[in-house]
Amino acid sequence: MTTALQSSPDELAFLMEAGIVYRDAHEFAEAETIFRGVRELSPSSEVPDIALGTLRFEQGDLPGAVKHYRQALEKNPQSAWGHSHMGEAQFFLREPAEARRHLERAIALDPKGSTGKFARGMMELLGIVERE
Repeated sequence: MTTALQSSPDELAFLMEAGIVYRDAHEFAEAETIFRGVRELSPSSEVPDIALGTLRFEQGDLPGAVKHYRQALEKNPQSAWGHSHMGEAQFFLREPAEARRHLERAIALDPKGSTGKFARGMMELLGIVERE
């Protein structure tokens, strides 16, 4: 008989923080292991997929980042965080129309929060690039 592991939200948050520390320290293999583990423990959450996308983004693998952000948005189409990161990646892939669509969605979902603020900043940058 197999029993599923149960993790509390605090435990999952701790694991995510550990993965972010590894990512930011450029210990990419360790970060990926942690993010994939959290995804196994919480398969319906978009958060580990976004984290895996940020890992790919940090490594310069923009198509890989987009793949993970897409998976995240399939799980939660209302994720402002997912839309903002997708918009950022598409901006750097030089897909301004798609970038704008996702950034506008992030702003609509989080108009006063930090994710909306980030998306507004990206929109300003996108506007500068489109005028050139």
